[in-house]
Amino acid sequence: MSALETLPNIGEMLAGRLRAAGIGTAEALLALGDAKAFVKIRASLPEDACTHTRLALAGAVRGVRWHSLDAELRARLARDAHP
Repeated sequence: MSALETLPNIGEMLAGRLRAAGIGTAEALLALGDAKAFVKIRASLPEDACTHTRLALAGAVRGVRWHSLDAELRARLARDAHP
């Protein structure tokens, strides 16, 4: 089992939010996927469910820094972060 912090974009703060939402390992996040992980964070910590969190999760699951995500994908994720 790998620590969440081994994934790109996942620092101490986001790892704590993921753990609070019931996602405790990198493998659990990868199996769940970024969209479902964001829903879980939104449910448990709505004030922490922001665009940056959504982008960070998407990058982490894809193995890249969120800045490297395609611009169109970033725009769609930013819109989806605030329904």
